[in-house]
Amino acid sequence: MTTRKLAATVAWVAMSAAMTTPGLTQMRKIGVDAGSVVGTIRSLQGVNLGPLGSRPNSIDLSKQYKDIGVDLIRTHDNHGPTDIDMFEKAKPVPGIIFPNMDLDADKEESYVFGPSDRIIKGIVDNGAQVYYRLGRTFGWADPTMPYDFDKFANICKHVAMHYNSGWANGFHFNIRYWELWNEPNVMPDWTPGERFPVPWGGPAIQFFHLYEKVAQAIKSYDPKLKMGACGLAEGQRENVFREGLIEYCADHNVPLDFFSWHHYSGDSSDPYDLVRVAHIVRDILDTNGFQNAENHCNEWNLSVSSTPTDPQNQSSMESAAFAATALIYMQGVVDVSAYYAGTAGGMGMFERDGSYRKKAYVFKANGKLLATPQRLAVSGADTIGFAVLAGRSADSATVQILVANYEIQQPTGPPQQTAAPGSHPLARRKGIRYDNNRGYDLTVNNLPWGAGEFTVQRYRVSKTENLDLVGETSGRGGTFALTNPLPPPAVELIVLRRK
Repeated sequence: MTTRKLAATVAWVAMSAAMTTPGLTQMRKIGVDAGSVVGTIRSLQGVNLGPLGSRPNSIDLSKQYKDIGVDLIRTHDNHGPTDIDMFEKAKPVPGIIFPNMDLDADKEESYVFGPSDRIIKGIVDNGAQVYYRLGRTFGWADPTMPYDFDKFANICKHVAMHYNSGWANGFHFNIRYWELWNEPNVMPDWTPGERFPVPWGGPAIQFFHLYEKVAQAIKSYDPKLKMGACGLAEGQRENVFREGLIEYCADHNVPLDFFSWHHYSGDSSDPYDLVRVAHIVRDILDTNGFQNAENHCNEWNLSVSSTPTDPQNQSSMESAAFAATALIYMQGVVDVSAYYAGTAGGMGMFERDGSYRKKAYVFKANGKLLATPQRLAVSGADTIGFAVLAGRSADSATVQILVANYEIQQPTGPPQQTAAPGSHPLARRKGIRYDNNRGYDLTVNNLPWGAGEFTVQRYRVSKTENLDLVGETSGRGGTFALTNPLPPPAVELIVLRRK
């Protein structure tokens, strides 16, 4: 053992001993039953954008994405590449796939795949799954519907053929998820004074017709592909693009393999809102006969703000603890998650120079739980910010426990993205009170190695630590107990390994 590790171990053992002294309060009692498997830990390591940017000066984040375990990337907001048809003042936006709508959609020479190929190949080469958003970058260019729905659907089919069957000097990437559009329900009064036009330039029923044609075209090419819509803004919001689209698909026998929605929590700062929205969407799908349709939250974040002085700013530990808690809460509730965004700067995981923000370390910690996918029974967590996820490896040689501690600090100002009065079904939860959340008093029972020896390592993300090793020790037997301070906002990964 190195001198540094020995010193860390001695300090940790001394601190642990001190934590068990009488009079210490505000510790959360956590129980993990390593002998009780209650499910499978699902990967929620998806993001929007990257690892290659669409602009010449964009940083290559391939190494960072691999390190933090990004395994699914939604191709949205590339501002040209991967977009189908975007025009600004009647001129095609550079990088779009079909720049001249007068050309024949069946001919290879009508398509410009180069810029999009670079983005898609960068995802696949990095070992991630492509989640292809068909349509246009948000709020960009002319807000008009495609003028020929049949032609647009045919173009989408040929895009799938290019990436999955090698058409037009293409690839065999086996892209499974194909999503139509993004936030068609956004209205001009949501963001007064902004330059962004609305993402859908017509009645909702026209969107339903377009979705039907695109879904049929994609399924006619390959019925095994998963087709869905529509990247709904404010997924909690009752509106025609949610209930209406799902009901239309049910009434007209239109394929709907998944329904996708977004949620930014700037109006509540409450990570459990993601669970509440997921339950609402699930109920609507089930009621309409889509019990097998997947539930996708493919854009989410604590805030849309990038103001450095805001506690919710994208570099803050508050933002990271929110993300960690949300990832744990969404286990078993959503089928696909894609954080907005994985990029550098703005709302991304990294600073503009590629260095890690706190939430990148949180995603890395969460991704490590996939090595212990047998989800274990846990007690002591809550729905107001103290979240716990535990897993066991298939060979029963490792048990991992992720503890996220976050306190909801609801902003006093107006929501940053809002709906019309009376149409927001998720009221902020009132009367939230925090007790026994300054640390944890953990007991792990029924360890799978019986009387054998094991090692324990603790890694922490806090305002001063970046998934650093903060303590290690060893133990023997089927039970392990540990008490440590973990004041919010903070995240800790505890790893037990059989010797």
